[in-house]
Amino acid sequence: MSTFFTRWALAASFLLASLSFSFPTHAQTKGGYQFLQMTTIESIVPGGLGRSRVLFTPEWKGTKESNMENLFSLVGINMGNVRSNEELILRYLGDITNDGWELYQTTPLTQTIQGTGGQSQQGIFMTRYLFRKTK
Repeated sequence: MSTFFTRWALAASFLLASLSFSFPTHAQTKGGYQFLQMTTIESIVPGGLGRSRVLFTPEWKGTKESNMENLFSLVGINMGNVRSNEELILRYLGDITNDGWELYQTTPLTQTIQGTGGQSQQGIFMTRYLFRKTK
């Protein structure tokens, strides 16, 4: 009995999933979407020597690139810079969504470069925010 119910539930799930993908959405019938990507790159380089940026592809309101504060200063992580970067990112997210863009996908990425002795000497935190809106 349990096997029958499991098979029936699995078959019903596949059927519902296939039906949900077989009908075009409203945006697809009207010509699709346009996309905007905002990428934040926060540098992890000791001494404040890194370069942190916000990039827009395609250009958004005349902006291709905007500076952010470096996460580290000469004495370590700078919490004021972290706060400043968070406020800037939230301001951009609010402005973009207020312009009618929907936040569709977010992808966090990190990369570190190993120094001598296995210590991480530098790297980046990168987040890609993909927005869409109907054409």
